[in-house]
Amino acid sequence: MTLLMKAAVTAVAGAILSLLLKRSAPELGLTLSVAVSLLGAALAMELFSGLAEVISLVRDETGLSPAVAAPVMKCVGIGVVTRLSSDICRDAGQSAAASAVELCGTVCAMLAALPLIRALLQTVGELA
Repeated sequence: MTLLMKAAVTAVAGAILSLLLKRSAPELGLTLSVAVSLLGAALAMELFSGLAEVISLVRDETGLSPAVAAPVMKCVGIGVVTRLSSDICRDAGQSAAASAVELCGTVCAMLAALPLIRALLQTVGELA
């Protein structure tokens, strides 16, 4: 919870400063927005190791194949990077670039999920 508070305070303070800077130096406002976004992502990465441990424990206890757990983690990572990147592009006024990043993220997530689809089809094939 304290991590969320740190991220929220940092984001709000960065947004206010960015708005003030955009009037006199737009490039500095954008740079500050990018820096705050990266700081927020770095704060979130602190929790990632704990999440990875829990997923590993679940995988070990249930006998879940790494071929199933890995794509899920990849898709989550792809989603986070895609959202952060597209929001930065939109903040810079580049909505076309943001849409391109979202399209690329969607395709990458679909490709990362292919092992899950294969495992599902294999399971259905074994049941039939």
